[in-house]
Amino acid sequence: MHRRRLPRLTPILRAQSGFDINQLASEYRALRASVLWLWTDAYQPDVTHFEDLIRFNEAIDQALAESIKFFDSKVEESRNLLLGMLGHDMRSPLQTIQVTASYLAALNAGKTISEAADRLIRSGARMRTLLDDLVDFNRTRLGLGIAINPSNVDLASLFEGEVDRLRVASGRKINLAVVGDARGVWDGARLQQALSNLVLNALKYGTPDTPVRVTLSGDEAEVRFEVGNSGPVIELSALEWIFEPLKRGVHTENRNESDASLGLGLYIVREIAKAHGGDISARSDKTETVFSVRLPRRH
Repeated sequence: MHRRRLPRLTPILRAQSGFDINQLASEYRALRASVLWLWTDAYQPDVTHFEDLIRFNEAIDQALAESIKFFDSKVEESRNLLLGMLGHDMRSPLQTIQVTASYLAALNAGKTISEAADRLIRSGARMRTLLDDLVDFNRTRLGLGIAINPSNVDLASLFEGEVDRLRVASGRKINLAVVGDARGVWDGARLQQALSNLVLNALKYGTPDTPVRVTLSGDEAEVRFEVGNSGPVIELSALEWIFEPLKRGVHTENRNESDASLGLGLYIVREIAKAHGGDISARSDKTETVFSVRLPRRH
């Protein structure tokens, strides 16, 4: 067998011809089998030809790996483009829906119209959150990270307002405790988003009749906030991937459609923490499940 390198352009040509990854893998498999059969018939190889056989199989495997890598990059590129377009193009019609719903709510046209407008406003806000998560996810996949705009903020004041809003929206009990100095230079809106994601996660998966605990503490080096809830224990194996994107909650069997999410909430929190030079961790036992975010005062 003569040693020859398989052409590098094969995956590009096949992709341009409309081949999918399964068809391409089948083609390489057929190529390998055909060459080996033809070689066997022509040369009646013996043990001295094993080195040539190994080289040929390595060449096929390398070409297949390069092809899969090429296809994977194209799929990733297409997905990122789709997510970017989706997040951008859906904002305008969604804004129109929200503005129209707010206008209907202000007309005082009767209880039925007001309730319908309120449902539109709440649903629009939920859609806006999902779109924002998609945009943030797309930025991180492109290597751009979460965009932040740091300024002097008092997290105690910001978190108090956010917790009040979440209490009203959920009708649930959420306790906030502040210890130490929580002032610093961070992106207040992003950290409110992180807190909201963690509290909503706790409300969704925690025991309904027990309060959610939020603790904010600060010392000279850093500020830390924790969100804890009672409920089912998260297994250690699940904690290992719980911050990965597009992962759903581990206790979803009793959730209704209104609780549906993209599985990006905890991932977004992790990326917000990373953008501030901090991190997030989680622990879970029979007493409580706790998510803890650490934010250095300078990074």
